[in-house]
Amino acid sequence: MSTHHSIVVARSMTPLPLLPQVRSAFGTSCFNLIRYDDGWQMAEITVFPHQWATVGAGPAPIAAVTGAPVLAAWISDTACAQIAAAIPEGPSWTAHLFDEAEDDCFFDHEVFNTLRAAGPKQPPADPAHLATDLAAWSAAAGRTTTTARIEAQLRDRNSLLEYRYRATIDALGLGTGVTVERQYWTNERIRTAWHLGWQASCRIPTPWNKQPRASPRTTALVAFLEHHDAARFDPSIIEADLATHAQQALVVGQRQRRKAPAPRTNTHPADPH
Repeated sequence: MSTHHSIVVARSMTPLPLLPQVRSAFGTSCFNLIRYDDGWQMAEITVFPHQWATVGAGPAPIAAVTGAPVLAAWISDTACAQIAAAIPEGPSWTAHLFDEAEDDCFFDHEVFNTLRAAGPKQPPADPAHLATDLAAWSAAAGRTTTTARIEAQLRDRNSLLEYRYRATIDALGLGTGVTVERQYWTNERIRTAWHLGWQASCRIPTPWNKQPRASPRTTALVAFLEHHDAARFDPSIIEADLATHAQQALVVGQRQRRKAPAPRTNTHPADPH
């Protein structure tokens, strides 16, 4: 099964799917969140269709607001990982991780990629050089690891690239990860509004479709879609509140049915003739 999503590592007391800088740069549909020691987190995030036109700010805004190093990668199937690192008041860098045996990874890095790389694609990253950069990132984050430990994961050809990258994150010294459970709801209005919201996401005008404008109903359903996925990691949002929001989105733009007119009655006296 193909996978195309972002993996973001940052330090924050707020869940990463709720940080505006994460949402605007990498999308709002987080499907996996892991907490490590000392506030470190790893979020795996996908992009809704309407968000492709606006994602792509990269990790720097997150590093600025959290005051800690950020590491991000866009995973293109099992073929490559476009990686970007940002360190407050320190060096930032990018790398293109794919197997040297391949001439190219064949994936679009200019449009459908949250870490867009304009112009010619980067050559494959040298594992030794990338391991050195990742070890420096780990040190800036106050973690303890070794370059050799990281490089061993990068060179593990027995693992698909996506899993190799995850193992590399584990080698950064973040500690023991614990998966954060997402909230799920059974309310039918919530389920209906989410599915209609996903369909509406394809109708928001972008450079890649021919939609002239978004209707108020489309806008309302997309707003619910984004709110719903963030709410999965926000325990302060209860099902009843989300159901109310769903109902509000569902009725936007719907015309009220007119009542059938009452039958007319003859108020004039009958013609005696």
